Amino acid sequence: MNLQFFVFMLPPLIFLPYIGSHYSSGGMFRRRVMVLGDSHYGDVPRAEITREVMRWYLDPDTEREGWMNTFVKFERSLVGHETDWAEKRAIWDSVMFYNYLQVLLSGPREAGTPEQYCDSAGAFYHVMEQHRPEVLIVWGKRLWDKLPGEGWEDGSRVEVEGYEVPNGYYNLKNGHRVRAFCVYHPSVGYDWGYWHKVVRELVN
Repeated sequence: MNLQFFVFMLPPLIFLPYIGSHYSSGGMFRRRVMVLGDSHYGDVPRAEITREVMRWYLDPDTEREGWMNTFVKFERSLVGHETDWAEKRAIWDSVMFYNYLQVLLSGPREAGTPEQYCDSAGAFYHVMEQHRPEVLIVWGKRLWDKLPGEGWEDGSRVEVEGYEVPNGYYNLKNGHRVRAFCVYHPSVGYDWGYWHKVVRELVN
């Protein structure tokens, strides 16, 4: 068997995206918004891990853990105010969440290798072509700088309060166009009030 053909036929997607129940209609944002994180960490890869994480986060009976603050800060930046349980649910029901790297890392501060980012590109395009987001919000400059360049088009200059927001478009093979921009990673040093201004500028 031709090795290249065999590799091509392997399933490109290891970790399935979380897809909110109102994502396809745009939900409360009236846009199909895809949120792109960097990676999962742990020992045993599971196809449902992203969806499990979101179920834990959205379960009010689950004990709150430190990592959940990342999602709290980000959801607040989408709406511009503190969120209660009902709005939290509505926000995540309206978006798709996907982690780019298709391998598990050993811990939250570990970075993937250049090869791992490269190897995850096929799954990334597959998810976008299948679910056709209109807006892609990327968590962190580290990930932004490692995203694949096929179909990429630089955006025009966007400046919010003196900060130039990295942005552009993915032009997919199926003809779909995705507006993309980068925010700071919400795990640390994330002013959700400021980033709401960025979201308002680029999503609306």
